[in-house]
Amino acid sequence: MFVTAITDIMRMDAVLKTVLHLGYPAYLPVMIGSGKLAGILLLSLPRYTRWKEWGYAGFTVLFLSAAISHGVSGDGVGKVLFPLAMEALLLVSYISMRREINK
Repeated sequence: MFVTAITDIMRMDAVLKTVLHLGYPAYLPVMIGSGKLAGILLLSLPRYTRWKEWGYAGFTVLFLSAAISHGVSGDGVGKVLFPLAMEALLLVSYISMRREINK
């Protein structure tokens, strides 16, 4: 996520091309990249469960929105399934965090 946050903030050509293809404004990657950095920070905090919940929620919105955007724009199944696979990994991480807290 850190690498993609940096490429989003820098609005690299591939990122900008994808965002414009999906019909979003050119400034959106900077906002998304900043949100990713905030989410990374929140998930990295020791303890602070309530803040981590916000990080998980933000990444969930990001991954589900990406899957929907690619699906609606007519992209291939791979571009729809990849963010959903990332969401599945995020869910495993979330469940693991909750189990650790409940010990």
